[in-house]
Amino acid sequence: MNEQKRTELGVIDSLSLGFSMVGRHPWLFLLPVLLDLFLLFGPRLSIEPLTKSLASWLRVEPSLPEDMQQMVTFSRQMLEQAGEHWNLLSMLAHGAVRLPSFIADAVSIAPVPTSRPSLTMEVTSFAAALGWMFLLGLAGTFLGGLYLTLIADRLPRPEQEEGDQNDEISTERSLLHRLGFIWLRLIEWALLMLAGMLLILIPVSLLSAVVGLIYPHLAPATVSFLSITGVWIMFWAGFLLRFVTTAIVLDGVNTLQAMWRSVNVVWRNLWSTLGLTLLSYVIKAGFGFIWQRVSYTSWGIGVSILGTAYIGAGLSAAGLAFYADRCRHWLEARRPRTASTN
Repeated sequence: MNEQKRTELGVIDSLSLGFSMVGRHPWLFLLPVLLDLFLLFGPRLSIEPLTKSLASWLRVEPSLPEDMQQMVTFSRQMLEQAGEHWNLLSMLAHGAVRLPSFIADAVSIAPVPTSRPSLTMEVTSFAAALGWMFLLGLAGTFLGGLYLTLIADRLPRPEQEEGDQNDEISTERSLLHRLGFIWLRLIEWALLMLAGMLLILIPVSLLSAVVGLIYPHLAPATVSFLSITGVWIMFWAGFLLRFVTTAIVLDGVNTLQAMWRSVNVVWRNLWSTLGLTLLSYVIKAGFGFIWQRVSYTSWGIGVSILGTAYIGAGLSAAGLAFYADRCRHWLEARRPRTASTN
Protein backbone atom coordinates (compact mmCIF):
# COMPACT_ATOMS: atom_id res chain seq x y z
CA MET A 1 0.00 0.00 0.00
CA ASN A 2 2.95 2.33 0.56
CA GLU A 3 4.10 1.81 -3.01
CA GLN A 4 3.26 4.75 -5.21
CA LYS A 5 0.60 3.90 -7.74
CA ARG A 6 1.85 3.93 -11.29
CA THR A 7 0.05 6.35 -13.59
CA GLU A 8 -1.62 4.97 -16.68
CA LEU A 9 -0.50 5.91 -20.17
CA GLY A 10 -3.05 8.32 -21.65
CA VAL A 11 -4.36 8.51 -25.20
CA ILE A 12 -2.18 11.47 -26.22
CA ASP A 13 0.83 9.95 -24.46
CA SER A 14 0.29 6.70 -26.37
CA LEU A 15 0.14 8.52 -29.70
CA SER A 16 3.22 10.58 -28.82
CA LEU A 17 5.12 7.47 -27.78
CA GLY A 18 4.10 5.60 -30.95
CA PHE A 19 5.09 8.32 -33.40
CA SER A 20 8.31 9.20 -31.58
CA MET A 21 9.34 5.54 -31.60
CA VAL A 22 8.67 5.22 -35.32
CA GLY A 23 10.57 8.47 -35.88
CA ARG A 24 13.60 7.00 -34.10
CA HIS A 25 13.30 3.73 -36.03
CA PRO A 26 12.08 4.62 -39.55
CA TRP A 27 12.78 1.09 -40.80
CA LEU A 28 9.62 0.03 -38.93
CA PHE A 29 7.48 1.29 -41.82
CA LEU A 30 9.75 -0.21 -44.50
CA LEU A 31 7.51 -3.27 -45.00
CA PRO A 32 4.39 -1.26 -46.00
CA VAL A 33 6.53 0.85 -48.35
CA LEU A 34 7.94 -2.26 -50.05
CA LEU A 35 4.44 -3.72 -50.37
CA ASP A 36 3.15 -0.51 -51.97
CA LEU A 37 6.06 -0.46 -54.43
CA PHE A 38 5.27 -4.06 -55.34
CA LEU A 39 1.60 -3.25 -55.88
CA LEU A 40 2.50 -0.17 -57.91
CA PHE A 41 5.13 -1.61 -60.24
CA GLY A 42 4.65 -5.36 -59.93
CA PRO A 43 2.22 -7.68 -61.73
CA ARG A 44 -1.55 -7.29 -61.43
CA LEU A 45 -4.03 -10.04 -60.72
CA SER A 46 -7.24 -8.88 -62.38
CA ILE A 47 -10.78 -10.14 -61.76
CA GLU A 48 -12.24 -8.12 -64.65
CA PRO A 49 -13.61 -11.22 -66.49
CA LEU A 50 -15.55 -12.18 -63.36
CA THR A 51 -16.97 -8.71 -62.77
CA LYS A 52 -18.03 -8.49 -66.41
CA SER A 53 -19.92 -11.77 -66.15
CA LEU A 54 -21.58 -10.60 -62.93
CA ALA A 55 -22.46 -7.26 -64.49
CA SER A 56 -24.07 -9.02 -67.45
CA TRP A 57 -26.52 -10.68 -65.06
CA LEU A 58 -27.65 -7.31 -63.77
CA ARG A 59 -30.05 -6.11 -66.43
CA VAL A 60 -32.23 -3.06 -66.15
CA GLU A 61 -35.75 -4.33 -66.82
CA PRO A 62 -38.30 -1.71 -67.91
CA SER A 63 -40.88 -3.26 -65.59
CA LEU A 64 -38.81 -2.47 -62.52
CA PRO A 65 -39.54 0.68 -60.49
CA GLU A 66 -37.31 3.67 -61.18
CA ASP A 67 -35.44 3.43 -57.87
CA MET A 68 -34.68 -0.25 -58.52
CA GLN A 69 -33.41 0.58 -62.01
CA GLN A 70 -31.06 3.18 -60.54
CA MET A 71 -29.82 0.68 -57.97
CA VAL A 72 -29.12 -1.93 -60.67
CA THR A 73 -27.31 0.64 -62.81
CA PHE A 74 -25.20 1.77 -59.86
CA SER A 75 -24.32 -1.85 -59.00
CA ARG A 76 -23.20 -2.48 -62.58
CA GLN A 77 -21.00 0.61 -62.53
CA MET A 78 -19.41 -0.42 -59.24
CA LEU A 79 -18.68 -3.92 -60.55
CA GLU A 80 -17.14 -2.56 -63.74
CA GLN A 81 -14.99 -0.11 -61.81
CA ALA A 82 -13.83 -2.82 -59.40
CA GLY A 83 -12.92 -5.14 -62.25
CA GLU A 84 -11.02 -2.41 -64.09
CA HIS A 85 -8.98 -1.04 -61.19
CA TRP A 86 -8.85 -3.60 -58.37
CA ASN A 87 -5.71 -5.72 -58.07
CA LEU A 88 -6.35 -8.98 -56.23
CA LEU A 89 -2.78 -8.83 -54.92
CA SER A 90 -3.83 -5.89 -52.75
CA MET A 91 -5.25 -8.52 -50.37
CA LEU A 92 -1.67 -8.86 -49.14
CA ALA A 93 -2.41 -5.72 -47.12
CA HIS A 94 -5.75 -7.02 -45.82
CA GLY A 95 -4.92 -10.06 -43.73
CA ALA A 96 -5.92 -10.62 -40.12
CA VAL A 97 -3.61 -7.67 -39.35
CA ARG A 98 -4.16 -4.81 -41.77
CA LEU A 99 -1.01 -3.30 -43.24
CA PRO A 100 -1.08 0.45 -43.97
CA SER A 101 -1.04 0.62 -47.77
CA PHE A 102 -1.80 3.65 -49.89
CA ILE A 103 -1.95 1.69 -53.15
CA ALA A 104 -4.20 -1.08 -51.79
CA ASP A 105 -6.67 1.50 -50.47
CA ALA A 106 -6.48 4.06 -53.26
CA VAL A 107 -6.74 1.65 -56.17
CA SER A 108 -10.26 0.70 -55.13
CA ILE A 109 -11.27 4.36 -55.37
CA ALA A 110 -9.46 5.63 -58.45
CA PRO A 111 -6.66 4.39 -60.69
CA VAL A 112 -3.18 5.40 -59.57
CA PRO A 113 -1.00 6.58 -62.47
CA THR A 114 2.16 4.56 -63.05
CA SER A 115 5.19 5.18 -65.21
CA ARG A 116 4.84 1.92 -67.13
CA PRO A 117 2.20 -0.75 -67.71
CA SER A 118 2.57 -3.81 -65.50
CA LEU A 119 2.03 -7.45 -66.34
CA THR A 120 -1.64 -8.34 -65.89
CA MET A 121 -2.86 -11.85 -65.18
CA GLU A 122 -6.61 -12.44 -65.39
CA VAL A 123 -8.60 -14.70 -63.10
CA THR A 124 -11.34 -16.28 -65.17
CA SER A 125 -13.16 -18.56 -62.69
CA PHE A 126 -14.73 -18.03 -59.30
CA ALA A 127 -12.96 -21.12 -57.91
CA ALA A 128 -9.59 -19.68 -58.93
CA ALA A 129 -10.52 -16.32 -57.40
CA LEU A 130 -11.42 -17.99 -54.08
CA GLY A 131 -8.17 -19.96 -54.18
CA TRP A 132 -6.12 -16.82 -54.78
CA MET A 133 -7.97 -14.96 -52.03
CA PHE A 134 -7.25 -17.78 -49.58
CA LEU A 135 -3.54 -17.91 -50.42
CA LEU A 136 -3.14 -14.15 -50.43
CA GLY A 137 -5.02 -13.91 -47.14
CA LEU A 138 -2.56 -16.37 -45.58
CA ALA A 139 0.41 -14.45 -46.96
CA GLY A 140 -1.07 -11.12 -45.88
CA THR A 141 -1.66 -12.46 -42.38
CA PHE A 142 1.99 -13.50 -42.15
CA LEU A 143 3.15 -10.07 -43.32
CA GLY A 144 0.83 -8.39 -40.82
CA GLY A 145 2.13 -10.56 -38.00
CA LEU A 146 5.72 -9.75 -38.97
CA TYR A 147 4.89 -6.05 -39.13
CA LEU A 148 3.32 -5.93 -35.66
CA THR A 149 6.06 -8.12 -34.17
CA LEU A 150 8.82 -5.79 -35.39
CA ILE A 151 7.01 -2.80 -33.89
CA ALA A 152 6.23 -4.62 -30.62
CA ASP A 153 9.88 -5.59 -30.17
CA ARG A 154 10.88 -1.90 -30.16
CA LEU A 155 8.39 -0.91 -27.45
CA PRO A 156 9.87 -0.01 -24.06
CA ARG A 157 9.06 -3.06 -21.95
CA PRO A 158 8.99 -3.13 -18.15
CA GLU A 159 11.24 -5.52 -16.30
CA GLN A 160 9.79 -9.01 -16.30
CA GLU A 161 8.41 -10.15 -13.00
CA GLU A 162 8.72 -13.63 -11.59
CA GLY A 163 6.03 -15.95 -12.85
CA ASP A 164 5.31 -13.98 -15.99
CA GLN A 165 5.82 -16.98 -18.24
CA ASN A 166 4.44 -15.34 -21.38
CA ASP A 167 7.16 -12.66 -21.39
CA GLU A 168 9.88 -15.20 -20.69
CA ILE A 169 8.73 -17.46 -23.50
CA SER A 170 8.45 -14.58 -25.98
CA THR A 171 11.99 -13.38 -25.28
CA GLU A 172 13.53 -16.84 -25.52
CA ARG A 173 12.00 -17.76 -28.85
CA SER A 174 13.70 -16.86 -32.06
CA LEU A 175 11.92 -14.43 -34.35
CA LEU A 176 10.98 -17.08 -36.91
CA HIS A 177 9.74 -19.44 -34.20
CA ARG A 178 7.60 -16.70 -32.68
CA LEU A 179 6.29 -15.68 -36.09
CA GLY A 180 5.17 -19.24 -36.74
CA PHE A 181 3.07 -19.31 -33.58
CA ILE A 182 1.75 -15.79 -34.17
CA TRP A 183 0.80 -16.64 -37.77
CA LEU A 184 -1.17 -19.73 -36.74
CA ARG A 185 -3.00 -17.82 -34.01
CA LEU A 186 -3.82 -14.95 -36.36
CA ILE A 187 -5.22 -17.44 -38.88
CA GLU A 188 -7.31 -18.96 -36.10
CA TRP A 189 -8.57 -15.49 -35.17
CA ALA A 190 -9.45 -14.72 -38.81
CA LEU A 191 -11.46 -17.95 -39.03
CA LEU A 192 -13.25 -17.11 -35.78
CA MET A 193 -14.13 -13.65 -37.12
CA LEU A 194 -15.49 -15.18 -40.33
CA ALA A 195 -17.54 -17.71 -38.35
CA GLY A 196 -18.89 -14.94 -36.12
CA MET A 197 -19.95 -12.84 -39.08
CA LEU A 198 -21.72 -15.82 -40.66
CA LEU A 199 -23.36 -16.58 -37.31
CA ILE A 200 -24.93 -13.12 -37.44
CA LEU A 201 -25.58 -12.71 -41.18
CA ILE A 202 -27.16 -16.11 -41.87
CA PRO A 203 -29.91 -15.90 -39.17
CA VAL A 204 -30.62 -12.29 -40.13
CA SER A 205 -30.99 -13.24 -43.80
CA LEU A 206 -33.16 -16.28 -43.08
CA LEU A 207 -35.40 -14.37 -40.69
CA SER A 208 -35.80 -11.54 -43.20
CA ALA A 209 -36.73 -14.02 -45.93
CA VAL A 210 -39.30 -15.78 -43.72
CA VAL A 211 -40.92 -12.50 -42.69
CA GLY A 212 -40.96 -11.39 -46.32
CA LEU A 213 -42.81 -14.55 -47.35
CA ILE A 214 -45.36 -14.48 -44.53
CA TYR A 215 -45.84 -10.72 -44.11
CA PRO A 216 -44.70 -9.01 -47.34
CA HIS A 217 -45.83 -5.57 -46.14
CA LEU A 218 -43.50 -5.85 -43.11
CA ALA A 219 -40.49 -7.00 -45.12
CA PRO A 220 -38.78 -3.58 -45.66
CA ALA A 221 -39.10 -2.55 -42.01
CA THR A 222 -37.98 -6.00 -40.82
CA VAL A 223 -34.94 -6.04 -43.09
CA SER A 224 -33.93 -2.55 -41.94
CA PHE A 225 -34.35 -3.40 -38.25
CA LEU A 226 -32.48 -6.70 -38.49
CA SER A 227 -29.70 -5.15 -40.59
CA ILE A 228 -29.19 -2.31 -38.11
CA THR A 229 -29.22 -4.79 -35.21
CA GLY A 230 -26.66 -7.01 -36.93
CA VAL A 231 -24.40 -4.04 -37.70
CA TRP A 232 -24.55 -2.87 -34.07
CA ILE A 233 -23.71 -6.35 -32.79
CA MET A 234 -20.71 -6.60 -35.13
CA PHE A 235 -19.62 -3.06 -34.21
CA TRP A 236 -19.61 -3.69 -30.46
CA ALA A 237 -18.03 -7.11 -30.86
CA GLY A 238 -15.30 -5.60 -33.03
CA PHE A 239 -14.76 -2.80 -30.53
CA LEU A 240 -14.50 -5.11 -27.51
CA LEU A 241 -12.16 -7.42 -29.44
CA ARG A 242 -10.06 -4.54 -30.76
CA PHE A 243 -6.85 -5.72 -29.07
CA VAL A 244 -7.01 -9.43 -29.92
CA THR A 245 -4.24 -9.28 -32.52
CA THR A 246 -2.26 -6.99 -30.22
CA ALA A 247 -2.49 -9.50 -27.36
CA ILE A 248 -1.50 -12.37 -29.66
CA VAL A 249 1.61 -10.54 -30.87
CA LEU A 250 2.60 -8.74 -27.67
CA ASP A 251 1.70 -11.29 -24.97
CA GLY A 252 2.22 -14.55 -26.86
CA VAL A 253 -1.12 -15.94 -25.67
CA ASN A 254 -3.56 -18.13 -27.57
CA THR A 255 -6.63 -16.78 -29.33
CA LEU A 256 -9.14 -17.35 -26.52
CA GLN A 257 -6.84 -15.75 -23.95
CA ALA A 258 -6.28 -12.83 -26.33
CA MET A 259 -10.04 -12.36 -26.64
CA TRP A 260 -10.42 -12.42 -22.84
CA ARG A 261 -7.63 -9.88 -22.40
CA SER A 262 -8.99 -7.59 -25.09
CA VAL A 263 -12.50 -7.56 -23.60
CA ASN A 264 -11.14 -6.81 -20.14
CA VAL A 265 -8.81 -4.04 -21.28
CA VAL A 266 -11.47 -2.37 -23.41
CA TRP A 267 -14.26 -2.71 -20.81
CA ARG A 268 -12.12 -1.42 -17.95
CA ASN A 269 -10.85 1.47 -20.08
CA LEU A 270 -13.95 2.08 -22.16
CA TRP A 271 -13.75 5.84 -22.68
CA SER A 272 -10.01 6.02 -23.18
CA THR A 273 -10.15 3.12 -25.67
CA LEU A 274 -12.98 4.86 -27.50
CA GLY A 275 -10.95 8.07 -27.53
CA LEU A 276 -7.90 6.31 -28.93
CA THR A 277 -10.02 4.59 -31.58
CA LEU A 278 -11.78 7.78 -32.68
CA LEU A 279 -8.62 9.88 -32.66
CA SER A 280 -6.74 7.23 -34.65
CA TYR A 281 -9.57 7.13 -37.18
CA VAL A 282 -9.58 10.92 -37.52
CA ILE A 283 -5.80 11.01 -38.03
CA LYS A 284 -5.87 8.19 -40.57
CA ALA A 285 -8.88 9.55 -42.48
CA GLY A 286 -7.59 13.13 -42.46
CA PHE A 287 -4.16 12.26 -43.77
CA GLY A 288 -5.71 9.75 -46.17
CA PHE A 289 -7.66 12.60 -47.73
CA ILE A 290 -4.43 14.60 -48.05
CA TRP A 291 -2.56 11.71 -49.66
CA GLN A 292 -5.40 11.19 -52.11
CA ARG A 293 -5.27 14.85 -53.13
CA VAL A 294 -1.51 14.91 -53.79
CA SER A 295 -1.26 11.52 -55.53
CA TYR A 296 -1.88 12.76 -59.08
CA THR A 297 1.84 13.20 -59.78
CA SER A 298 4.74 10.77 -59.52
CA TRP A 299 6.32 12.61 -56.60
CA GLY A 300 2.90 12.85 -54.94
CA ILE A 301 2.53 9.07 -55.08
CA GLY A 302 5.90 8.69 -53.36
CA VAL A 303 4.92 11.16 -50.64
CA SER A 304 1.59 9.40 -50.19
CA ILE A 305 3.22 5.97 -49.86
CA LEU A 306 5.73 7.20 -47.28
CA GLY A 307 3.13 9.23 -45.41
CA THR A 308 0.63 6.36 -45.25
CA ALA A 309 3.33 3.98 -44.00
CA TYR A 310 4.56 6.42 -41.34
CA ILE A 311 1.08 7.31 -40.04
CA GLY A 312 0.04 3.66 -40.01
CA ALA A 313 3.17 2.56 -38.14
CA GLY A 314 2.76 5.36 -35.60
CA LEU A 315 -0.88 4.46 -34.94
CA SER A 316 -0.01 0.75 -34.66
CA ALA A 317 2.76 1.51 -32.17
CA ALA A 318 0.40 3.75 -30.19
CA GLY A 319 -2.20 0.98 -29.99
CA LEU A 320 0.42 -1.53 -28.86
CA ALA A 321 1.75 0.86 -26.20
CA PHE A 322 -1.74 1.69 -24.93
CA TYR A 323 -2.74 -1.97 -24.65
CA ALA A 324 0.55 -2.99 -23.02
CA ASP A 325 0.21 -0.32 -20.33
CA ARG A 326 -3.49 -0.89 -19.57
CA CYS A 327 -3.13 -4.67 -19.60
CA ARG A 328 -0.15 -4.46 -17.22
CA HIS A 329 -2.18 -2.32 -14.80
CA TRP A 330 -5.08 -4.78 -14.96
CA LEU A 331 -2.84 -7.80 -14.31
CA GLU A 332 -1.02 -6.04 -11.48
CA ALA A 333 -4.35 -5.19 -9.86
CA ARG A 334 -5.37 -8.86 -10.02
CA ARG A 335 -2.11 -10.17 -8.60
CA PRO A 336 -2.58 -9.23 -4.92
CA ARG A 337 -6.14 -10.58 -5.02
CA THR A 338 -5.05 -13.96 -6.41
CA ALA A 339 -2.11 -14.10 -4.01
CA SER A 340 -4.35 -13.46 -1.00
CA THR A 341 -6.73 -16.23 -2.03
CA ASN A 342 -3.84 -18.69 -2.19
